[in-house]
Amino acid sequence: MTDVVSALDAYEWLQLLGLGGLAGALGQGVRTVVGLKKAQDAASAEGVSVGDVIAVHRIVVSLLIGFIAGALAAIGIFHDLANIGAQQILAVATAGYAGADFIEGFASRVSGSPGAPAGQEAVGTGSASRGAGADDAVG
Repeated sequence: MTDVVSALDAYEWLQLLGLGGLAGALGQGVRTVVGLKKAQDAASAEGVSVGDVIAVHRIVVSLLIGFIAGALAAIGIFHDLANIGAQQILAVATAGYAGADFIEGFASRVSGSPGAPAGQEAVGTGSASRGAGADDAVG
């Protein structure tokens, strides 16, 4: 099999990165839905509104990270743009899920929140000031 990725024109690169990015964002979207369910459960347990524990800007950033992770994974996974299979799409979606988790965990360890216990954002336990499960809205 010839590696077609090494000889793509600009339009084909946009297709490759766009498809990979959308698949990665889809994978991250699955992670986000699970986090939203956890946030809803935590809000119900504390008697607060779900809107009080969800940070929409974090969800958007998380989806963008999934898009980037998927686009980068597509470069290594898609070898023939004319014949992309379901397994390859699923692999890129998984890369968006896992890649976003890795990048967010790494970023929280590097930057961290002032006053938060070490590694708190990396495991998605939430911030005490916004209620338990607040960070779970993004996974």
